[in-house]
Amino acid sequence: MNRNKVIILAAAAGLLMGSGVAALAVDKLKKITGEELSGIRIKWFDSRQEYQVEGADGSIIPVPADEVDSLDIAKPEGFDKAVKAMAAKQYDVAIPILDDVATRYKRLDWDGRAREMLASAYFAKGDFKTAADKMAELIDNTPKNQLTDVQYGIYWTALMGAQRLAILKKALNEAIAGESKSLAALAVIKRGDLAKAEGRREDAVLDYLRSVILYEEVRGVHPEALSKAADLLREMRDPREDELRKKLMSQYPESVQARKLGGG
Repeated sequence: MNRNKVIILAAAAGLLMGSGVAALAVDKLKKITGEELSGIRIKWFDSRQEYQVEGADGSIIPVPADEVDSLDIAKPEGFDKAVKAMAAKQYDVAIPILDDVATRYKRLDWDGRAREMLASAYFAKGDFKTAADKMAELIDNTPKNQLTDVQYGIYWTALMGAQRLAILKKALNEAIAGESKSLAALAVIKRGDLAKAEGRREDAVLDYLRSVILYEEVRGVHPEALSKAADLLREMRDPREDELRKKLMSQYPESVQARKLGGG
């Protein structure tokens, strides 16, 4: 959308607000070139693999999927109700709302958030297979640059719980060999979790430590890795446990793991 159209849209929204009429929601799309487009509605067309930005004046601007960097879409109606239901552990209330959002907002940002919550709901119900299915739909149908490390982590956790280990191992290997250092570090920790679940404690400890040593710049995962490695070393009666806990407390004192260890 050219600059004049953006100004017109903003002015129209301001007039509506000033007149007491509810302002139109504004959806935003950012292209990989840095250009930003705004409109009263953004739609996704699966068959054409493109987005369409609809302006207040009725104009339509098509944008191929591979040109899109990110989206900012107005919150779906009913989403807050699902959030409240999840907080109250009313999963059977939240699930149909989230399923609807995930379907109607496919490739429109909110499908990812809805599927994350759906997975959490099914985790709570002990249904890891359905949780894995919900996340697989997101992982398989969303460009990698629009997926988050958190979403991958949820998917891997669901796969492990569902005992889909061949799929999990393949996914972890791909992540470790990929370009994202943060995702690779997370995958190494998850590979350690898998080794632990299979009774290979020494392999698990090695992977936890690899995520710290080989991915020094990905500090966000270090507290979890150090804590898990220390816990396993304690089970193995290995004195190196103390060294790892001291490192956790000294280098990451504000982490959840350090606060828990310190009784905070």
